Amino acid sequence: MNPYQLNGLTLQQLHALIMKSSIGFSAQDGSVQFLGKQVELHDGITVLSEQTSNTDGSKQLFERLVNLRPDLEKQLPGSKAEAIQLAASSLMEQFHDGAIEKSPTKEVQCVVFHECMRTDASKTVKKLFEKNFLNTAEKLRVMLAADEQFELPAEMVPRYLERIPLSIRFEEAKNLFQRLPDSPSPAEENSVINEKLTALNPLEDDKLVKDGLLQIRQTLESENNEFARQLLSEVDNIEKKFIPRVDVDGYLPNIFVDEDFKCCTRRLLYLYAACSGFSEKADIAELMSYIRSVLYNTNSDNIWHIAKELAYLAKQQGSIDYCRYIDAVANILKAPAPVALQFEELKQLSDINGFVLLEGKPLARYLTALRANIGKITPEYSQVLLTAVDNLESKYAATPLPEDVPVIKVKVHRLLMIIAACKSSKEIMDTSVLDHFVRAIMKHGNKKNIPYLISGLARLIQSTPKIQQILGESGIKGGDHLRLAPLQWLAFVPDVISEDDIEELCKCLQASSASRRRMKDGKVFHQWLVTLERALASNDMNKAMVMQTLKKLTQSLTCEKLGLLYMILNMGDRFNQFLDSMGLSCQKEGLPLLIAEKGADALVGKSKEVSQWLWRQRHHYLLPFYMASMEEYGNTELTDLILQFTETSASNTFIESRQSPLTNPHLKAVYRIYPQFKAGWGANFSDFSEETRSKLLSPGETLKLTEDPWDLFISGLEVRTCLTPDGAQDYSRGLMSYVMDGRNAMIVRKNAKGDILSRSVIRMVLDQDDRPALFLEKAYPDKSDLLFIDAAREIADEMELPLYHRADPKKGETGEAVKILQGRAPFDYFDAFMVTKERQEFTITNVQYDVR
Repeated sequence: MNPYQLNGLTLQQLHALIMKSSIGFSAQDGSVQFLGKQVELHDGITVLSEQTSNTDGSKQLFERLVNLRPDLEKQLPGSKAEAIQLAASSLMEQFHDGAIEKSPTKEVQCVVFHECMRTDASKTVKKLFEKNFLNTAEKLRVMLAADEQFELPAEMVPRYLERIPLSIRFEEAKNLFQRLPDSPSPAEENSVINEKLTALNPLEDDKLVKDGLLQIRQTLESENNEFARQLLSEVDNIEKKFIPRVDVDGYLPNIFVDEDFKCCTRRLLYLYAACSGFSEKADIAELMSYIRSVLYNTNSDNIWHIAKELAYLAKQQGSIDYCRYIDAVANILKAPAPVALQFEELKQLSDINGFVLLEGKPLARYLTALRANIGKITPEYSQVLLTAVDNLESKYAATPLPEDVPVIKVKVHRLLMIIAACKSSKEIMDTSVLDHFVRAIMKHGNKKNIPYLISGLARLIQSTPKIQQILGESGIKGGDHLRLAPLQWLAFVPDVISEDDIEELCKCLQASSASRRRMKDGKVFHQWLVTLERALASNDMNKAMVMQTLKKLTQSLTCEKLGLLYMILNMGDRFNQFLDSMGLSCQKEGLPLLIAEKGADALVGKSKEVSQWLWRQRHHYLLPFYMASMEEYGNTELTDLILQFTETSASNTFIESRQSPLTNPHLKAVYRIYPQFKAGWGANFSDFSEETRSKLLSPGETLKLTEDPWDLFISGLEVRTCLTPDGAQDYSRGLMSYVMDGRNAMIVRKNAKGDILSRSVIRMVLDQDDRPALFLEKAYPDKSDLLFIDAAREIADEMELPLYHRADPKKGETGEAVKILQGRAPFDYFDAFMVTKERQEFTITNVQYDVR
């Protein structure tokens, strides 16, 4: 075909042409080429150009195509993006994943790979790393772009990153950090840069430490700048820390030390990459001190936040002061409510996780910089805010770091939020009124409430003088909670309720001694904040009823009413489905108002035991959500189990129900040899020793072997596992096995409030001789196989049963096997393998008999 025949073709005609033959087709320098002639798109019509493009232009185009923001339509001018996307779409339409091999150029192949990730990420990533047009660096960018947009399986990215030389990954990490904006960005605009980009490539075990350190040295030396040369001293420190721990066979002593070594080396390069765009103005000594302060003892969840801040500091002069974050958050607080719900999505732009940088620095250094800037940021409120800074300094400045670092971080973060709220309005508020609220918020004990209180403070500062005087009245009775609670009403002004309504509601709250007393309760106060914020965001709330509902609620406040309202507003029609499944019903018209007036008495049904039990539980709203999710999943056996869970929990027959062998072949087999287990775990184990407690607990914490129904149900939420009730159905469908199958219990470490801090599932299994034994799963959130081994040993000793745990090949453990027969639930989930299995007999391999 003569290339000049392309002139004047429509997109559809060009599409058809490409599909007929890709011979001679290429895409370079902003246009599609055919036999060396450029084809550009103008108003949907192809226009032929005499000029052929060059490879440099093609390279620039490719760089933009895989810029980790793979929205081609936005990134590239129409002709470039449209032509390449057109070719890729055509190939995909005809050949599906076969389009990868049919792609005529690397640019088109890049887009095809990206599109194939949508449907089968595992297969596509495997093909990506086979032979094709793309070099290794380009493959890396394609995978990272897909991971950002589609969230590839968690275990996939590290596995394939290991195949790419460290030098290529390190360069990519530097490029990504250098492209970060200088101002704070919402999370969705500023995706996490994967720390595994700077991980060592897998090495022989006996050469890991030696060769790994050499690799790190060579990488830093190749940078050839003063900052990298100074960091070589930290390589020396890592060497001093780990070389003495290598045994005669060349191994580090255990997997924990091994992971510690990998973490330190990975993190050193990661933090250097963050600072690699440093300017002449940057204080290298200051950057070095920050890196040293977080290199060895910082939680991995925080490292991205720290690196992001270091990337900014590397381009500036001086120390961290967070003034730019105050500006960013102030701009958010100017936006319409609900602000508090957005705070989680935006990950609080002041970035509390970044405050790990305080761990090596005296608090006074930060407060000195902050004090100097308050006059510039909010001069009208400097007297109130400087007093807050002084109070903070007097309380914490003398505290030797790193003691109480979490508390200090929270307080500094809170102060920055208050400053941002003050900056969010151009109107000037009476400082005597502001002082009441600043003091109350700074003293407040529950950090979960702070986003709501900060957004409420911003609304108050942006309110009229009349509202400010109503809420700032000096004679308010009941303490700080009664001072702060009315902030939530302001979100409804002026669209739903008026200034006069606010005044009436304040009088109602002050007039009811019972409501004032209940509002002092921390649980009630928190539920008040989240429920009214949800009401603001709900489309189901009838605006005409808002004032009546708020008034009824204020006059006779209870936690039960707040909890029910929250579920109604959160679930919509699914709330009625939940009630139906529980044998309850209610009037659907005007239900929020009815609940505000009557509470659970508004529900009609055969028994209210279940609802009364449910409202007492922490995170009680998750049970209706879980029930609705499993109903959508369509497995009636699961929903029947959930009903049994709730009914037996409320009637105190839960242990008897979950230990029943009637529908549990596994327990039948256990009881034939170990009949005393019919009474449950608690009946066969008394308590942990003081020695074990002292190993595992901090002051105020408790250690329990639990078969408590709500602990079993809620643990996934509190320790952040796949089996959280509001998680993905593929995982959460296995939750009822933990809850309702008596062969499973949990070892849990709790704080003083009763929240689960970490846990391990312990299972009653069968050994290779079909005799009962115990199997300890890995701990969460630590993901350690042996965190609770001492506790599990005490359980095994008292129950006189053998104990198994995951085998560790590095210790020479070859692995044995234990069995699980069919259980009570239709699905089982295993922490050791992170897999959900349908009910079946199952052999757990690679386990080790515990030898002490």
